[in-house]
Amino acid sequence: MSGKFGATKFDIAIPHRNWKRAISEAFYVLSCASPGDVICITGPSRAGKSLLIRILIQMLFGNNCSDSVHYLPAVVVEAVNSGAHGTFSTKAFTQRMLEAVKHPLFLMKGQDLDDILAMQKMDRSTEATLRIALEHALILRGVKFLFIDEAQHIKYASKDAQAAFAVMDSLKCLAQTCGLVIVFVGAYPILDIIAKSPHLVGRKHQIHFPRYHASAEDIESFAELLQTYSGLIDLAPTLGSLVDETELMYEGSMGCVGLLKAWIKRADAIANIDGKPVGADLLRQTRLTDLDLTSIKAEILAGERSLIKSSISSASSNDRKEPPAPPKKRSKPFQREPMRETAGNRTESR
Repeated sequence: MSGKFGATKFDIAIPHRNWKRAISEAFYVLSCASPGDVICITGPSRAGKSLLIRILIQMLFGNNCSDSVHYLPAVVVEAVNSGAHGTFSTKAFTQRMLEAVKHPLFLMKGQDLDDILAMQKMDRSTEATLRIALEHALILRGVKFLFIDEAQHIKYASKDAQAAFAVMDSLKCLAQTCGLVIVFVGAYPILDIIAKSPHLVGRKHQIHFPRYHASAEDIESFAELLQTYSGLIDLAPTLGSLVDETELMYEGSMGCVGLLKAWIKRADAIANIDGKPVGADLLRQTRLTDLDLTSIKAEILAGERSLIKSSISSASSNDRKEPPAPPKKRSKPFQREPMRETAGNRTESR
């Protein structure tokens, strides 16, 4: 009988080529980052970026971040568009950061009276006051890394075209003021926000967590991942391995590990309800519709194009040479340079 894909089992990191590459690159970049740096980790939705954050913090600090109320070297906060009409509220986000850093005056403790008092303090405080409190808390807690998950939601800051990257610039200033490294983690739309901020473009480190493409090398790595998943679910005798349906699995997930996980979990759940193993027919039934896949594919392709443009723009800006500076004059100011008078003209009045 099926059902091996429990919540905890499903959330574990399954090593595969793109995951190993992303985690290694991210760990190296974060280890070498300096206070004030900006790091951007991006990729298709549900690629495992949130899980990547947890693994990175564990690799960097071990258990030093667990339930500590004094020293918090790494803080994770999710960017949520919780403002009016689904907008991104900077004040609400500052409040979420204060909770994440465990500020004693603005922390929800799970006690009714304390929570009410904390909410009243937040509501009555101006955003500038909350910002100052946040800066002091980040410094006193010794925060070295501020991870902002689902950072693409910042694009909903307001209808103003400049609002989103104004928020990004503000967070960059926060990193400089508090001497920490800020890590934006999100789907591809985050690239369009950063691209409009020259203050961030020249200072960010880009890490890409890609999908598998339709090349021979990628399909081989994708098949190895399918083989791993085959050992986690009960397969029908007619289906020896998910590798037997590599073409179907790739087309239905477009090489995105997150979509693949969700698909296998969905098929496994239905097989568990029906009391039968997972077969090829069930995989086809639980596959996303063509309309859904078309919509997701359009977003992924647009994001990959943005990533290419971002790389080309960064390379061209680095290769661009500054124009030579004009030669400096050695004469002292307000002194006329000596000049030879023309013959026969020395006695004429000036």
